[in-house]
Amino acid sequence: MKHYWYFASTLTSFPFGSPPPISMQAFDELCSRMMDKSDLEILPCVEEARNGRFSAFMEKSAFLMSYFEFERGLRNALVVFRTRASKQDASQWMRPGDINPDSLKAAQAAQAASDPLQAEFAIERERWNAVERLSALSAFELDYILAYKMKLLIASRYASFDRNRGMQGFNILYQDIVNAAAAVDAASAFDTGVAT
Repeated sequence: MKHYWYFASTLTSFPFGSPPPISMQAFDELCSRMMDKSDLEILPCVEEARNGRFSAFMEKSAFLMSYFEFERGLRNALVVFRTRASKQDASQWMRPGDINPDSLKAAQAAQAASDPLQAEFAIERERWNAVERLSALSAFELDYILAYKMKLLIASRYASFDRNRGMQGFNILYQDIVNAAAAVDAASAFDTGVAT
């Protein structure tokens, strides 16, 4: 396996919850300059694994395969919890793959959160912990670079959460629902001749 001694050592470390030290675009540009072409083809698989989608190129990376299994398990565990709460059948939403103990723990952390924003924070923290755990022995290898990109994705998503923007979005959706309900009431009153 190829080692990226210089490239890996130049990547700034950063803790969970801090903004990403480099943009995704800048990171991808660095990768295009510093990595072998054969390894570059696996770089887009990081986002695929992050989204719970399989790609055959992932098989070149033990880290990506392990992370994909964690992510798929996390998503399946969340499906089970959410469909159980709404008394629906989970089978239509489940994807192939097992719910491993780490995935179950991550889903439980999200379920225990006090509100949806805290649930998203909990999921991102568990994803970060999975990346740390699964890439612990890959210093200077391709898997280290892939894990770094995964951390950038997590940090970018975490940094995008904004309570005020979320509340504005909620208010817009809520107003749309109220307006649609009022339009339905007005239309039914028109059809029946009874004003409400």
